[in-house]
Formats: sequence, C-alpha cells, structure tokens
Amino acid sequence: MGPLRPLRSRLSVPGKVILMGEHAAVYGRPAVVAAVDLRLSVEAGLTPATGLADGGEVRLVLPDIGVEETHSWSEVVEYSELARRRWCAFEAGEEPFVADRASGALVRIAVGEALASLPALAASNLTGQDLELRLRSGIPVGAGLGSSAAAAIGVVAAVRSLAGATRPVPGHGSDVAEDELAAIEAAALEVERRQHGFPSGIDSGTVLRGGVLLVRRVGDELRFDDLPRPEWLPGAVEILDSGTPSQTTGAVVTAVRRRYDDEPERTAAVFDRIGAAVESFRVALRDGGPRDAAAAIADGHRALVELGVVPPAVARRIASVEAAGGAAKISGAGALEGESAGALICVLGGRPEETVDGISDLEPVNAAIGADGLRFESPIADRL
Repeated sequence: MGPLRPLRSRLSVPGKVILMGEHAAVYGRPAVVAAVDLRLSVEAGLTPATGLADGGEVRLVLPDIGVEETHSWSEVVEYSELARRRWCAFEAGEEPFVADRASGALVRIAVGEALASLPALAASNLTGQDLELRLRSGIPVGAGLGSSAAAAIGVVAAVRSLAGATRPVPGHGSDVAEDELAAIEAAALEVERRQHGFPSGIDSGTVLRGGVLLVRRVGDELRFDDLPRPEWLPGAVEILDSGTPSQTTGAVVTAVRRRYDDEPERTAAVFDRIGAAVESFRVALRDGGPRDAAAAIADGHRALVELGVVPPAVARRIASVEAAGGAAKISGAGALEGESAGALICVLGGRPEETVDGISDLEPVNAAIGADGLRFESPIADRL
C-alpha cells in the first residue's frame, strides 16, 4: 500500500415523524412513519495522522451546539465502551437509565459504535489516521422529529464509508448495498439505546430508508414496507412544534415500560387501540381521504392520553383543534407533564393553523412528508 491520501465523504439524513403508532410499536403493534425533509448533513474527512500521540485523533465540529473538540481514538473508544457498559447494567435491571446529556456525547458514542461495527483490519486502519466530522442540522432537537436518530445514522454511515465499508450500487436510492444498510442500522440502534434506553428502532430505520412506511415487528426484526402517498397527504397533514418536552424520550419510554409491567392487561388494551388506529390510518392512505385520516388520528390521540404521554396542557390544545373540526395528536414519545410535547400531527380541514385557538401560537414545521432517506451528496469515499 502506498502513502495514505486524504479521503472525504459528504452525506445527509432526513428527520422523521411517527404519523401513527408511537409507544405501541415497541410492544409489537404496527406504526405508520414518514421521513421529513429537514436534513442533517455530515462532512467527514480522513487524513494521515499529524498528532504527537500514538495513532490518530478524532476532531468533532458541531457548530449548532457550540462544540469543537479533539480526542484521541482511545478516548473515543473508552467513552463509547463506558456508555455501553452502563446501558447493559440498565438492561439487566442493575441501574436506572440515565442518558448522557454532555454536549457531543451522542457523536462520540456514534463514532465508537461505528468503529466497533467494522472488521478488525478496517478499524485498525481508521484509528491510525485523523478523522474530522462536521455536523449541521435543520432538525429541531427535542421535537420528536428524529434528530438523534439522524445524527446516529449520519455519523455511523460517514465513518464506515471512510473505512471502505460502503459500496456503491447503481440505481439504489441511497447508493448503498443492502448488507451495508443493515450494518449502519444495527450500529445506529446501539447509539440510540445509549440515548433512549429501549428505543424501538423505528426512528433510525425510517431516516435511513425515507418515504412513508408501515413498520411491523416480525420476530426479532422490524419490517418496513412502502405505503401510498396520496395527493391529499401533503396539504392535509401538518406538523406543528409544541416545544421541547420537559422529559427526555428515554424517561417517557421508561415510564411506559413501568406502566406495562405494573398493569400489563390494561396497558396492552391501550396498545391494541393504537394498533387499530394505525390500521385505520393505513386504509385512509390507500383508499380514503383527509376525513378518514382525521378520524384515525383522533382515535390514536385518545389512546395516547390514556397511556399518560399527553400532558393536560397539550391535550387542551388538541381539544381546541377538535372543536374547530380537526384532529391532532403527538408525534413521538410525548411527555409526562409540562406545557410541551414536541411535534404535533394535525389535520385542520383546510383551515390555517393561525386561525385555530389553542395552536395559533405554535410554529409550523415546513417540511415535505415522504423525503429521501440516507443520501450521499458526494461520491462515496474511495478505498485507501
């Protein structure tokens, strides 16, 4: 092998909305999800090591959160492995779940998980060089729009592409082979586990694939199937941001799990109602219209209220939408209390949101539903 030469990779990943089925999907019920065209971009570069330390370094540039820091590869690996050990202790019931809220933590963990997903030789070649990652995101944080999943997918895909794992496939929407998509998805799910405890895998799977999708659990795996995108969908279904929830996704997911453990039959019945609403929404996409979609959304909302993930203040906003002849529900984990619950999915029957009492002060999320998934914006990096 000749002298090492710089390699670069540039890609983007969309956000997502759960149109129907949040929480119940973790327990085997289906969900309808969609990618939204709010994108996170990753620029990654690999250059010969220049530091004095043994091996290369990892430089993270995250201007959206004011982070610019450099670590040795060994520091990144140790950080990621410590996060993994803590999660394993949580999974075993030995410790409560506590997400790492340090700035840049998710990206450091994602680099470590991407490295762990590679064959030993590819990982060794990577850690002998300097890696730089620059992330910019148009996805609001804490709004239930998949910001952490997009970052996990984006960082894992970028690191693996620089290591030579990503192979172009002519005609494939993401220019990535199916086995590589599976490897990216598996590593990104590990990153999501460090952030959310027991994520369903739906967020990362959705932003990876893109489109509008029906998600079902088949055995131990999730199956994603494309759904119709009727002409009425973009104009009828709107996304509003109610603000960042007072609790993290992990805290809400853990509370739902605790409820299920304490009241399995009653909670399972709520999940079944959510599953029925998902089916009604799927039928509306295939054969119905906005009114059918609104009826399914209203059913889903009532079940989520019973599940305890719609705070009273948010429920009052949704009641205002219903009083105006529309329907609305949370999208994502929701919240246990407080004034906000992230993104809201609304069908307003053609009325502008600023004319509906209760939601007129909320910011609309102007993003197309059904966006492309993982997308390489420049040619995939060549092998060393």
